[in-house]
Amino acid sequence: MAFQPADSLKSRTFWGLIVAQFLAGFNDQAIHVAAMFYAIHQEVLTEAQAISLMPILFYSPWAIFCTAAGYCADRFSKTYAIIIWKAAEVVISVFLIAGFYIGFQDKTWGVIIVMSTVFMMGTHAAFFAPAKYGAMPEILQPHILSRGNGILESTTFLAAILGTVSGGLLIEMFRGREQWIGWILLLLSAVGAAASLMVAYLKPGDTERRFPWNLYQPLIGNLKVLMKSRPLALSVLGIAFFIFMVSYMRATMYMHGQSRNPPWDEFKTSMVVASVALGVGLGSPLAGFLSGGKIELGLVPLGCVGMILAAILSAVAMDHTTALVVALVIIGFFSGFYMVPLYTLLQHRAPKQKKGDLIATSNFINVTGAIAASLLFYVLVLLAQSAGLTAAVPQEDRVVVGTLMQIDKNKHGKPEKVVVKQDDGVQRTIRVSPTFEFREDIPFIRQVMEHMPPPGDIEFDENLLEVLGGGVQQGDRVIVSKYQLGELQRYRVRAEETPLKPVYDNRGLPKYLFFGAALMTLGILILLVKKLPDFFVRSLFWLRSLGRFRLKAVGMQHLPTDGPVILAANCDRLESSLQLVSATDRSTLFVLWENPERRDDAPLLRALAQRANVVEVSKANHEEWLAAHGQAKKALRHGDLLALTVDGHADDEVESLIADLRQGGQAQGAETPIVPVYCGPIDNGAHPRVRVVFGPAMRDGASLADIRQEIRQLGDWVRANDGAAEAAH
Repeated sequence: MAFQPADSLKSRTFWGLIVAQFLAGFNDQAIHVAAMFYAIHQEVLTEAQAISLMPILFYSPWAIFCTAAGYCADRFSKTYAIIIWKAAEVVISVFLIAGFYIGFQDKTWGVIIVMSTVFMMGTHAAFFAPAKYGAMPEILQPHILSRGNGILESTTFLAAILGTVSGGLLIEMFRGREQWIGWILLLLSAVGAAASLMVAYLKPGDTERRFPWNLYQPLIGNLKVLMKSRPLALSVLGIAFFIFMVSYMRATMYMHGQSRNPPWDEFKTSMVVASVALGVGLGSPLAGFLSGGKIELGLVPLGCVGMILAAILSAVAMDHTTALVVALVIIGFFSGFYMVPLYTLLQHRAPKQKKGDLIATSNFINVTGAIAASLLFYVLVLLAQSAGLTAAVPQEDRVVVGTLMQIDKNKHGKPEKVVVKQDDGVQRTIRVSPTFEFREDIPFIRQVMEHMPPPGDIEFDENLLEVLGGGVQQGDRVIVSKYQLGELQRYRVRAEETPLKPVYDNRGLPKYLFFGAALMTLGILILLVKKLPDFFVRSLFWLRSLGRFRLKAVGMQHLPTDGPVILAANCDRLESSLQLVSATDRSTLFVLWENPERRDDAPLLRALAQRANVVEVSKANHEEWLAAHGQAKKALRHGDLLALTVDGHADDEVESLIADLRQGGQAQGAETPIVPVYCGPIDNGAHPRVRVVFGPAMRDGASLADIRQEIRQLGDWVRANDGAAEAAH
């Protein structure tokens, strides 16, 4: 018997996937960090070189192999893809161990092999992600997919935090015995591979698909599919912005760390940035729980507003590290509200035969967004320098000129002493010490400080091409310049033929960049609202509905992802009409004939709904019905959903409206499909279970009586079969 999606989170397959992907995410980051510090400690790469190369090694496979990854996720069982790539993770760990052992004999080759595992893990992630996310809607039924995604996203980001921290701790703990890091990660990889065997067999999406030998041509087709469907376009656009913003904030935080006295090392900067991931780990499961039994898009604007306010708080608290970390956690928390509905929407709405392909294309867009964030950051910094927001710092050039004889580095790979032999044969030593707070009024401490080098920093002034080419080495001709930034004295070492570059005081710039992040988040919110104009109505209705009822959407596959559709519903109250709207994932206009005896008392929600997506009509008001005709036609011409009350006493008016809409559809060459929808409670408890059930489209020419009969049958069916509703529908 074929595997059926589970109706609860107790599924063995679900938890097998969660454990497998958690350990994969942990190993991704642990290898990433361990390889970076290993290369620095072995003095094969400088800190700047390692920092520059690591993202390239890890993320380039996401772009290179995106089409192949999507093909494999759809052509073959996603279960096989998960198991095979977890097994590959074991092999990668063996390569890591081999690299550490080889490093004892040949540091350069050892570092090359260890760093190659970062590229291998990037390739692993590029193929594993489409299978992982594509499998979720096949493992869980739609009404718990949001909760499952909340746990998935939470464990993914928590794995990233723990992997980052553990990678740094392990490289320090096993300094000189790095092979033990490989053995530990090999053990975790084996556990993850065993967990992947718990995933039940999932049928392939498209066994007839041929391998795309032109790996980039399918991208165009996939992008067209994504942009044609409004739900998919909404989800892909929103997810890409989140990845964009994470990359932008990481660059901003790195600049902030470098402007501190003393500068933060990469590990401390990574830890501060990881606080965003901690927030996501806390917010995602809560967002999944609060989504209830449907895709709760009303959480997205709340997430955006929370991210905007937290970004402003980060800007204000920029010079107070503890408050800054708290603000970053809040950003991550609301990011969970923002991301979980969008990921669930992408998984649920992507066609079964192309789920892996579209998720892989989404990953390609995400990588493009990360690159765009880096470029935007660079442009904004240049504009700030041109506009005078960052003042130029006076420099004293040619403090020392000669041949670089010696470089001493601390445990983080940062230079703390350089020796330069001048042309007159004199060797000049430049040494700096970290900054500490001392009691200078104590004579002994004052005498010690007089014999210590001034607090400062040594940096090598190299561009990316110089970094990739090996950078400044011992034996090279160099020029040393220096400048003062606050209490910190900094020395810059550059190749002799390289001109002196200006230095800017960037200490105040990260604050403005975070204000810019808030503005960009406001911009994406406005853009998303254009894609789904009733976003804020959904948010307000969700807030009002908390604890009042438990809503589940059934039969969403009957709702087309694009094109005009008429939803014929039994809703005759504002509350039930908005229950239907909140169950859809497209812009929906509701023509509501509200029963006067059951009128809801919700003035603020009603006023907002009337401005956004609800047209109220009464049986006795002919002008209201004429206005409703015009707005309904406009919505369908725009390709939106049109919902209308067909269960009531306004028979003549409803029949006239449906006939008018059908005639308009026929004039455009095709009759607009009518989808019957039942919305109502199936019990009378304190917190009633409400079901919104979408039925198959009605046959052309179906009468009003036929539509009403189908709605009643949907209601009878869901009350009698609620336990099996999701699987059957």
